[in-house]
Amino acid sequence: MPWKETKVIEERIKFIAAVKSGQWCFADLCRDFNISRKTGYKYLKNYESEGIDGLKDKSRKRITQSNETPEKIVHLIVSLREDHPSWGPKKLRPILKAKFHRMKQIPSETTIGNILRKKGLVKPKKKRPRVPQSLFPFSNVVAPNDVWCVDFKGHFTVGNGNRCDPLTITDAYSRYLLACEILNKTNAEQQKR
Repeated sequence: MPWKETKVIEERIKFIAAVKSGQWCFADLCRDFNISRKTGYKYLKNYESEGIDGLKDKSRKRITQSNETPEKIVHLIVSLREDHPSWGPKKLRPILKAKFHRMKQIPSETTIGNILRKKGLVKPKKKRPRVPQSLFPFSNVVAPNDVWCVDFKGHFTVGNGNRCDPLTITDAYSRYLLACEILNKTNAEQQKR
């Protein structure tokens, strides 16, 4: 048996037509349409005041936002950003605080960032392409200690300014880290030691 598809607006119109016909009790109609009497009266009131458009779903979005940043502050943020295009929310907020110290509330960094984004003053970050995972990261290994993988894991600078290259030795079967040595250079002589 195929499903019977109905649309909400059509059901509401049928409900109003049944109410207007006057053949059934209002409470029974509400029960038949699986709505509360309060909802039934709401549909009837909306239909009488607005017609069929009153039966459509209304937006639940707030008309006004109580915590919305005042337009004056938004204008200050935008003008500061236009004067200094490289400054972000972290730098703009303390400057707003210093210049306009009598303001009761300075927006947070997140709010400032959102304002700049809405006004189109922020360039979106370039998305880095995903590096595909290697299909065969390790050779075909059947037991622990069959194959060891030796690899440099990038470099970084330590506190004294010297370059540090960590060399790792990993068991290919268990992926257990066997050793991690710190080397100054990546040449073959150092690796042999």
